[in-house]
Amino acid sequence: MGVIIGAMRRFAAGLTLVVAISASVSAQPAATRSREEWIALAKSGFALPDGARAVDMLVQLNAMLASTDPVLRDDVAFSAAERWIVRDGRLQPAELRQLQQLWIGNLADGLGSTGSDSVFKRSFSMLSLSLIAQRDLAAPFLEPAEVEAFYDRALGYFREERDLRGFDLTRGWMHTVAHTSDTLKFLVRNPKLPGARASQLLGAVRAKVESADTVFTWGENDRMALALQSAARRDDANGAALEEWVAVWVDQYKVLWAKGPQVDPRLFAVVENARQIMRSLITALSLEAKPTSAGDTARRVLLAGLAKMR
Repeated sequence: MGVIIGAMRRFAAGLTLVVAISASVSAQPAATRSREEWIALAKSGFALPDGARAVDMLVQLNAMLASTDPVLRDDVAFSAAERWIVRDGRLQPAELRQLQQLWIGNLADGLGSTGSDSVFKRSFSMLSLSLIAQRDLAAPFLEPAEVEAFYDRALGYFREERDLRGFDLTRGWMHTVAHTSDTLKFLVRNPKLPGARASQLLGAVRAKVESADTVFTWGENDRMALALQSAARRDDANGAALEEWVAVWVDQYKVLWAKGPQVDPRLFAVVENARQIMRSLITALSLEAKPTSAGDTARRVLLAGLAKMR
């Protein structure tokens, strides 16, 4: 109990630091290096300059997560984080916690708005957080209470984010749904997260699908399905919750087609997104190299539900 309480205190203390950290980043923008220099760093395979620390470089690069330039945002800022956090494992637990709180703080910028450029900062901060969740699976450092708090924040952001745009030809990916799904995918795999909490993802995905006015076209349904796969294959998966989730979509399908061709376009989008997620989830579970009993049961439930939606 003392360990958990201590972890919760550390997490809360970290939250109080995020404003100060964010202010430091604002005061020291990524302009300390030119665009060409940052791109050269990426082309070098992100070889750290002499005397530089990865965490300090990533704090500088935080400003680029909000950039409308996809090269700086995707190829430099996020790719540097992926290289140093996941592939090279250069950061220590205290440094990872520092970045986690920095990126969590970014999620509040413009949250609830739509159509503004603030979406890049939120979305790519969430994608960067997926690296923290992935790192904890490979080399655990978060306490169970910290994992649950992290999960709660990701679910909260998933619920509150209203900007569902996927891709822009000039400015690149926005993709809040996909990026949040990536973080949730790794968090739900974490054995420190109780199974009962993992099943909450079903409700979160349902709420996101029901909030969309159109059919997702940029792979969002596949990414949500991969997050659900992580929950469905767990040994402690809630099979009854999945059955109820599938039954909801079957009922909405019946309502959609109750009046023949006179369909509600918005309900059509909801049902079609749900069917695409179900298809993708069935495929993901079927292709597993090491299937689980819970995953096989989930696949059968999904197939039975999908058979009623045609």
